[in-house]
Amino acid sequence: MMSFVCSVYDRAAEAYGRPMFVASTGVAVRGFTDEVNRDDKDNQMFHHPDDFDLYDLGMFDDITGTFQLRDNPNVLIRAKDVKIK
Repeated sequence: MMSFVCSVYDRAAEAYGRPMFVASTGVAVRGFTDEVNRDDKDNQMFHHPDDFDLYDLGMFDDITGTFQLRDNPNVLIRAKDVKIK
């Protein structure tokens, strides 16, 4: 089965977070949007939405164990665009 490989980029840290494997980019966008809007004192995405973006890095095939990674990560959504004020 093919899975999408996604990661959150943190501008303040200048780094991508640990990749996640999801069934579709829509699932990744939904989870990211939920997290951006989860009000918690320790939730950095909630407090600093200008710093975070979700990227599509490519695909992973769990049958062959191979990756098909993008040459340039593709931004799926920006936290500041989904943050409910």
